[in-house]
Amino acid sequence: MVHFDFSKLAGLTSVIFSTAASAQNLGKPTLWGNSMSPLIEPSLWNNLAPVPSQIIPWAAGTIPQCCADAANGETPKLSLTDFEVFYVKYEDCFNGWAFCRHRNSPVSQATMVDVFGRIPVRERQWIQHVVAIPGPNSAYMSSAIVVFRGTATGSLGVFQHEIGHAVDFYKNGFQTSARTEWLDAIRQNTCVTDNYANTNAIEDFAQIGVVSLFANVNPGGLDPAFGWTWHCFLNQFNTYNAFQSESMSPGGVCTRRWADSAIISTRTAKTVSTAELLPKPENVLGMPNVFAIPFEART
Repeated sequence: MVHFDFSKLAGLTSVIFSTAASAQNLGKPTLWGNSMSPLIEPSLWNNLAPVPSQIIPWAAGTIPQCCADAANGETPKLSLTDFEVFYVKYEDCFNGWAFCRHRNSPVSQATMVDVFGRIPVRERQWIQHVVAIPGPNSAYMSSAIVVFRGTATGSLGVFQHEIGHAVDFYKNGFQTSARTEWLDAIRQNTCVTDNYANTNAIEDFAQIGVVSLFANVNPGGLDPAFGWTWHCFLNQFNTYNAFQSESMSPGGVCTRRWADSAIISTRTAKTVSTAELLPKPENVLGMPNVFAIPFEART
């Protein structure tokens, strides 16, 4: 189990397709100070069961374009030939996900697969690919891929936070954290969850998502764990759930997927044809319930 300090995510916020209001520091008192992770993480591990899965390694020499973009965005750039690429087929979804793991990531393939598979599938279905790379513990979401540095991949709270960004930007057809209802809920409350939630309305939305997942799986919800103290962010909690609650419950099956990123060769950086690859892409435009990512967003 990893207890992750969400304050270490700070500095990564670089959002495309957001409003000025949602990007402003909130300046609110916090209920849980520097990090809510030690209070939230144990129950997530105890109450979110892993979904059975099958790992299918890719042939060497190919990688999804978005994984290559993440590697090239690091300083210094990461070599594409140092990545392990593999599909993971979970039994609760009709198609698998392509994962990219740098060989120097401290998190194993098995841990990546286990943690992602514990997140409710109706949230997972908004993620295109999962990437793990070495570096200081941090994470970001970029156009429906989630990228984790260091041991961040091993934290259920961090996984939920980053997946929550994708749900925020894509699930409802608009950026939910920029809606008047969300900004009003923040103004009406006397606190936010922790210091990282204070960064802006976007990060606050993702942090409330972690709390909402906790409330869904922790026996009795929030009150047995925190009494009435959490009611200082009650409006945020209720508003979040009005938009997202149906995605937060474990069980069920996926109903939609993003088309996989283009596949390139790690040797030539040339796009390669589907026929050259083993296995073939799992999610392709034209398949039922497979969609193109409509716009870019990073946070």
